[in-house]
Amino acid sequence: MIDHDTALLLRSLLTSRTIAALATMHQGLPAASMVPYAIHRSTSRDPLTTAAAGGADGDGDQQVLFVTHVSRLSAHTRDMLSTPDVCLLVMGPDPADGGGGMPQAVPRVSIGARARFLDREAPDHNAIRHSYLSRFPQTADFFAFGDFSLVAFAPTSARLVAGFARAQSLSATELARVLLGA
Repeated sequence: MIDHDTALLLRSLLTSRTIAALATMHQGLPAASMVPYAIHRSTSRDPLTTAAAGGADGDGDQQVLFVTHVSRLSAHTRDMLSTPDVCLLVMGPDPADGGGGMPQAVPRVSIGARARFLDREAPDHNAIRHSYLSRFPQTADFFAFGDFSLVAFAPTSARLVAGFARAQSLSATELARVLLGA
């Protein structure tokens, strides 16, 4: 169980940062790239959210998806199409950027997830698109490009490091509760 202060730190980390490192399998080897992400909150009764989560609805009525918009020309897109199990890493600010402190104490969360490409005709596509464009309005023109797709990352687990000796694992349900403020 995550304590109140740690939950606030995790929620702040995920809502204040806009970029994640994306780990995929590329030709049998691990590879990392950068993706912008938005957070989409949805009820588990929404067919697209349930499908993106692999049919799991956890213990609650609401779920959280991480969403990105990628080109099929990118290697990480082809990687996700062939192996949809991925990992997102979101980190707090680098202490070298003015905050001082130890790099090992930087808050970070690693989120295991399953990537699902969203069909433009899917019932929840517009709501998920809105979540992404609310965070990245400058990318609206990319939605006109035929090679771009929305990708929903349905979390399967999370590992939070909140500082020295402050690491803990969370289930997808616990992560959703933190992000939903429950």
